[in-house]
Amino acid sequence: MTGDLQITLDTGSTVPLYRQIADRVWLEVIDGTLDPGERLPTIRGLAIDLSVHPNTVARAYKELELLGVVIQRSGEGTFVGLKPPDREEFERRAAFEGLCRRVVNEARDLGFTLDELIDTLAEFRSPGRSSEAEDGKR
Repeated sequence: MTGDLQITLDTGSTVPLYRQIADRVWLEVIDGTLDPGERLPTIRGLAIDLSVHPNTVARAYKELELLGVVIQRSGEGTFVGLKPPDREEFERRAAFEGLCRRVVNEARDLGFTLDELIDTLAEFRSPGRSSEAEDGKR
């Protein structure tokens, strides 16, 4: 656990550590535990508290910044964004990531590499693919 943030990492989980950190921060923002504009622990400080590499925390903060959950100000630190994200978006994103994790695991179980999976998914994005093909109805 760390300062105001209540983060406990599960090193045995299939969920990457950076994702566990990002999810916890996001939930605390949604729940109002962290207020808009509130300063978050430094990357280095949180990494020490959680016994992880600073790059792990940096990646979590960067993801949160891309989603608008936090704001990083060079030389000042990382702060909770002024407009809190909604729980529905968090849950939607978590469900999507769970789906992706299951697809990757199932593809591996079938003997496919991650590159093969990515190539196959990219085919569905190509122009000219019908919605029937995308649904698996050829």
